[in-house]
Amino acid sequence: MNRALLMLMMAAPLSAGAYPEMIPLEETSLIGRAAPEVDLKTLGGEAFVLSEAKGEPVVLAFWASWCGPCRKEMPALMELQAARDDVRIVMVNVDRDRRDAQRFLSQVGISPEDAEIALDSEAVALGEYGVMSMPTTFLVDGSGVVKLHKVGYSTEKGLVELIAALDGVK
Repeated sequence: MNRALLMLMMAAPLSAGAYPEMIPLEETSLIGRAAPEVDLKTLGGEAFVLSEAKGEPVVLAFWASWCGPCRKEMPALMELQAARDDVRIVMVNVDRDRRDAQRFLSQVGISPEDAEIALDSEAVALGEYGVMSMPTTFLVDGSGVVKLHKVGYSTEKGLVELIAALDGVK
């Protein structure tokens, strides 16, 4: 490639007005909006349809078998589920192969009978919720509105933000 052409191509973005307008983060946030529908099968073969959970808060916890922080978050979510009967926790696995999810669950000591594990192998819910990294957690209130969107898991903080959001949701 011609050196002058290469230099021109590199300099072009520096000229005024060359950058595309960015979408403000608040316009892409789901918080305060109706939660996108989720219609998935669980590891046990049952249907999970978010809109059928009206009246009860639902935590959608997106995870993958290759996610290191998910290994810490999932047992914490199981403890939260055992401690609270006012919320339904649905762990949404995004692996293409369900055997990867099953192997992961076995490694972290979670039985599919003890947790609601929904499978999103086609990444439909993942896309609807705009999930970019794992783990990502959403809290949907009983009226179907997203109240919390949390990315990542910190062993220092645990589920503090989720618990605080749950305490403020009916």
